Amino acid sequence: MSNSPGDAKERVLFEGQRIVIVANIVGAALLFVFLQSIWLQAGATALKKGVLWGILAFAIGATVAMLGYVARYWVLQKNKAGAISQIAHVWIPVVAVVCFMLGLIAPVIGGFDSVNTSFERPGLLKEIPRRR
Repeated sequence: MSNSPGDAKERVLFEGQRIVIVANIVGAALLFVFLQSIWLQAGATALKKGVLWGILAFAIGATVAMLGYVARYWVLQKNKAGAISQIAHVWIPVVAVVCFMLGLIAPVIGGFDSVNTSFERPGLLKEIPRRR
């Protein structure tokens, strides 16, 4: 094994891929624990849907990152360049990170949707009737 800058870069990219895999798996596990705590509560269906979409996004992100890990290893072993190399080195990590971000955002959006906004808030001006 040589210590060239190209090898060091590949090693860092492999470790980054591992971090994305672990982050997606941990995110899905934490959302699953949160889902168990809110599942039996009445209402908040939008929050539950958001959490489920978040778990799905994390699971897809972990799966894509694992496939990227295997594809990157395969490309390095075969010394192939071209479209497969670009997919393994650029697009698969980007999709995995986007899935991670969607997994973070989906429960927040579900939480905002589940908040009941029909109650009156003090300090807000109501429409003032006009005099004729």
